[in-house]
Amino acid sequence: MDPYRRTRPGFTLIELLVVIAIIAILIGMLLPAVQKVRESASRTECRNHLKQIGLAFHMHHEIYKVFPSGGLSWTLPRTMSGATPADYKTQAWGWAYQILPYIEQTSLWKVPQVSNAANDPGDNQVAGTKLPIFFCPSLREPTDFPYTQAGYNTRRAQMDYVGNGGTWGYWDPAPASNAFDGPIVSSLSASGRTVRMERIKDGTSNTLLIGEKYLNRDTAPGLSDCNDDQGWTDGWDNDTICFARGQNATDPPTPPQPDGNVGTCGLYFGSPHLTLETVFCDGSVHSISFGISQANWLALAGIADGLTPSGSDY
Repeated sequence: MDPYRRTRPGFTLIELLVVIAIIAILIGMLLPAVQKVRESASRTECRNHLKQIGLAFHMHHEIYKVFPSGGLSWTLPRTMSGATPADYKTQAWGWAYQILPYIEQTSLWKVPQVSNAANDPGDNQVAGTKLPIFFCPSLREPTDFPYTQAGYNTRRAQMDYVGNGGTWGYWDPAPASNAFDGPIVSSLSASGRTVRMERIKDGTSNTLLIGEKYLNRDTAPGLSDCNDDQGWTDGWDNDTICFARGQNATDPPTPPQPDGNVGTCGLYFGSPHLTLETVFCDGSVHSISFGISQANWLALAGIADGLTPSGSDY
């Protein structure tokens, strides 16, 4: 044994605890910054999804000269015209289904139907397909839930975005239950209306088209609620359509709701972000403040009411 060799002492318990404490402090300092960067990336992805949806609406308009419709009753199967899906005039399924050919999902749009009834295997295949473009990563991953309403026994893929149905409206696609003064109306066979660019008298840059849906952010990843059960193929229903006032023409405007941490069966917009992310009828993406005035929120909903939003709410 070399008498001149010295053994290197190890860490004492106190030194080890100090090192652990320093590491914990550094992690605590870095974690908020990491979360902020992650949320910024998720918000950017969410805005990109809305941009693509807005472009799909414009491509539909190029072909048909009108926007996609909001469909018909949520209880109905997909409407076919022979072996081809019906268009905005009579289609029971909503706008999200009608834009499939314009978001590179033509093969899904064309999946054959067998029986035109509940639990048709073709319809179930389409409605159960989780499409990332319809989800906001700040809220959840692409999600599906069991669906057993109206005679169905299947699973439905959900969606985090809703269309602007105008100032007020209800689940019933009939004219008596809706103002039909927004850029999305129910199918022509029910509403008797279509929306083309020329009808948006208030200006496409002043009119909301699609925004985020008010959901319970604590349960949305794993539990359906009233706003989140029929899924993205849903017709004229609160899964896919919202309004500035909600159900009644005399109710005050209800601006977008933050966080969405309370379950609801309303017809309102909301977001897990610090602002509501939206796309307008001209295809531009906007962040709308949760503190937007009722007057400005109402002005953004209608297409030809003569109201012009002002200020810095969006």
